Amino acid sequence: MKKKLLFASLIASIFSSAQINANEGFENTTYPAFTNVSFFRSSVISACVGSYTLNREFWSGGTAGSTTYSSTASNGGKLNLSFQYKTHIYSGGSVNGTMKLEYSVDGGQTFQTLETVTLNSVASCKTWSGSIPQGSIPANADFKFRVSGQWLSGDYWLLLDDFKISQESVLSITDVTKKESRIYPNPFTDVIYIDKAETVRSITVSDFSGKNIKTINNVSKEIKLSELKKGNYILTIDYKDGSKNHSKVIKK
Repeated sequence: MKKKLLFASLIASIFSSAQINANEGFENTTYPAFTNVSFFRSSVISACVGSYTLNREFWSGGTAGSTTYSSTASNGGKLNLSFQYKTHIYSGGSVNGTMKLEYSVDGGQTFQTLETVTLNSVASCKTWSGSIPQGSIPANADFKFRVSGQWLSGDYWLLLDDFKISQESVLSITDVTKKESRIYPNPFTDVIYIDKAETVRSITVSDFSGKNIKTINNVSKEIKLSELKKGNYILTIDYKDGSKNHSKVIKK
């Protein structure tokens, strides 16, 4: 009986400490947490880290592709995400497309856009980083993080490498308020307010397709958004320390 109770206690402690966590550079031949559509592992083009990357050639005969990370280990805390990417062309090619970053908490039935990155030139390794606030990914949710490429014109390769995905411990409401700027009210009518505006470099307002609606570079406590139509938006907050946070807001 004691052994059964000890085993049950051990299992409970494992699940209570579970959290999303991944560090993937595709150096091994298998990477079960990632599912690829048209991307494949290769070492032909130099990697950002190590020898291998995921890559995909985008051209008129191959206009889309994606890789998706999946996990059901969420603890409900803030999730930090980063990866490196680069573009490459052979002689005579050109780069013209986009790279979309999205996440889902319902197993991929619906996705929310974190950011859409414009690809319009040859780029050496760049790092994309962002975060999803605490409470956005419920505990044990069927979470997916998808990076996808969309071709517009030209002929180029998009390479993805060095994914780092880590979830923080769940903080109390007080601790969250201390750590991040608070946006209120939400839903809002014409104006939203942001605490700790002095720590913010800029705020970008996007719709759920990833389209940039407005960028605010001179951030003050009061942010006027009366020109927005009613609906749901993503606020990307770029802090002066280099960190980034994404929050969903509703215009009523």
